[in-house]
Amino acid sequence: MTEEQLTEQASPVRRGYTGYPRQFASWRWFKPILVLLLFAVFYIVFSTLATLAGGLAAGDITEYLNGLLGGYDTFDVYTAAGALGVLGSVAVMLPALALAGLIVRDRPWSSYSSSRGGWRWPVFGVCLLVALVIYALPSVVTSLPEGPSGPVAFTLGGFILVTILGPLQCAAEEYCFRGLVMQSLGSWFRLPLLAVALQAAAFAALHPYNVYGVITILFTGLAFGLAAWLTGGLEASCAMHIVNNMAAFYLTGLGYGEVGSEISVPGMLFSIAIDAAALIVLLILKRKTKLFDRVQRDDITPFNERVRRKKERKLSPLELRQDAELVHVPGTDAPAAGQDPDGTDG
Repeated sequence: MTEEQLTEQASPVRRGYTGYPRQFASWRWFKPILVLLLFAVFYIVFSTLATLAGGLAAGDITEYLNGLLGGYDTFDVYTAAGALGVLGSVAVMLPALALAGLIVRDRPWSSYSSSRGGWRWPVFGVCLLVALVIYALPSVVTSLPEGPSGPVAFTLGGFILVTILGPLQCAAEEYCFRGLVMQSLGSWFRLPLLAVALQAAAFAALHPYNVYGVITILFTGLAFGLAAWLTGGLEASCAMHIVNNMAAFYLTGLGYGEVGSEISVPGMLFSIAIDAAALIVLLILKRKTKLFDRVQRDDITPFNERVRRKKERKLSPLELRQDAELVHVPGTDAPAAGQDPDGTDG
């Protein structure tokens, strides 16, 4: 089946990213709460294991933990032990969320990635190029002419683990905040911009910066949320997040600047301008191309069909007959399965 046929076939379905979970037959208002609770339990277990592994690798667990508790001022992703504790303890949000979703079974994993049938590599590739130009290039151009401000902090193991765990850490935060949190809020309230704003507030609250730093992260969270909403998935926000963080990790690890909890006003304004520029490019791409609109596969029908078959196996013949009689009432136009009764796009 071609992309055009898939798009045409799926056109009656509401494919707004923030409210997309409502399209699945097993979604109920309380299930995102169950996913969140299970996710929290699994995350605590997995992050504790990652932190202990980093502490054992460091040799002195007490000193290692004190470094982690010091926030960005004692930030260490440059050694293998540091990267494992700082980045690995966040990256484990991905398996924690996947396991929680597998248990609750309220929707498929593909619905976190996008509302167009899962992760879209072409979209990610284009957005990665955009992010390299908008996020990485200014950082490199402003840092290299000044020369290194300190020695190289990377160890070989640290460099390798940052390269592996850095993108996973960024993706994990996107699946948690823009996926789980924003989509849950969007499905409850059916107000996309409210969902974008609330997840950004939560995202900023969990970053231990000064006031200007928190404002910076708030606007970054808004930009990432708007990117996911506009493009229908997490590919754009993942690309933006990965390039932004990896540029900072590599530059500071090579001695060009340092990471800290104090953000200046010029630094805040520069970050906001970069985020705004990225959103403008995404808007242009959305208006001029169909890159974000193409549905690569239908993940609603197969999932809902499995839910229907599972329900049928549990019903008696009488209940099945009664259930079939309720599918269509002559003279009425019942909403199709997976569509919101009020026709709104969450």
